[in-house]
Amino acid sequence: MESQRLPLHVKLVYGLGDHSINVALVALAMIFPFYLTEVVGMRVGLAGLVPLVGRVTDAISDVLMGRISDRTTWKAGRRRPYLLIGAVPFAVSFAALWAAPPIGSTTLQFTYYAGIYAVISLCMTVVAVPYQAILPELTDDYQERTSLATFRAVSSILGTLFTLVVFRPLAQALGGDARAWQIAGIVLAVWIVLPWVPIWRVTWERHGAIAPRHDSTREYFALLFRNRSFRRLISLFTLGRIAIDLPLALFLHYFTYVIGRPEDFEVVMGIFLVAVAGAMPFWLRFSRGRDKAAVYRWGCLGWIFGLGCLFVVQPEWPFAVTVVSTVLAGIGYSAADMIPWSMVADVADEDELASGARREGLYVGVFQFLRKIAGAVGVAGAFQVLDL
Repeated sequence: MESQRLPLHVKLVYGLGDHSINVALVALAMIFPFYLTEVVGMRVGLAGLVPLVGRVTDAISDVLMGRISDRTTWKAGRRRPYLLIGAVPFAVSFAALWAAPPIGSTTLQFTYYAGIYAVISLCMTVVAVPYQAILPELTDDYQERTSLATFRAVSSILGTLFTLVVFRPLAQALGGDARAWQIAGIVLAVWIVLPWVPIWRVTWERHGAIAPRHDSTREYFALLFRNRSFRRLISLFTLGRIAIDLPLALFLHYFTYVIGRPEDFEVVMGIFLVAVAGAMPFWLRFSRGRDKAAVYRWGCLGWIFGLGCLFVVQPEWPFAVTVVSTVLAGIGYSAADMIPWSMVADVADEDELASGARREGLYVGVFQFLRKIAGAVGVAGAFQVLDL
């Protein structure tokens, strides 16, 4: 399968994994904080700490899952079996997060939601890390990896769109109370579990490239600090996730309390996602013959400019200004979010050339950890400011 163009159906089906994961992540990042403050009635400061506590308790699991999958020697493969093992727990824990049990104690309420948040993060790790670690094994072609990352990114965007179009509107249509949110949570949980069997069926793994079993845990993680390229990449990625997750978590509150038009939220986010998806072919073509770092820089500049324009919008300004700002932010976001995931595969190749072993799980595990913890830290800080 090496150095060959991947079949279209493989790219399409493989991308569904990021669709499933992003449905959950967007619900957690953009809807869940609002749900805690407006439906559960939790204080804003505590609502911002729930994701942080939940993800900190899950912090080490992402990296450990990468190590586990790197060292798995099952006949069925190192990565693919975990797609089936973790799919159902992932969906069930997601549904439990929106159960809204009647809890009178503030402490118990906080403990319940932080605990369930940690559980869903753990279950997501079981499928997400092996899933993303499969990408370098599907092809070793530089451009095909960028193409595969693009399919993943588009599918991820569609997951975001699905969450925004279905989740809160469905809960509101059912009455907007705790029971309505519980039903909407179950609907999304069913959607989350559906792609994993097809992904398992169309993917494959290389054989013979397994991380050495004699490495100690300390030596294994020390590899991260010896790889200069990866150190630079995770530094940029961490700052980028904060810059992405923090405003996304505040959008619903922003449209509700600053702009005063909460009904515009889904419309604006829909425009944003259309802009992101529409820009993907442009960035894919733009990346040909160019270094990925250059593409990433241009994407970040677009995201910064568009987001800056969006957050100076005043309630009395024409809606067209919001639309233009949203489109500009979406175009930049599409590259800023997509390119780092394509770079991980190249870093894993660099490690293989130096050591002779494939450790995609290690690198993807760290990326997953940073994706969770960086966003949670940013959101917690922002909610503390709002609480004050």
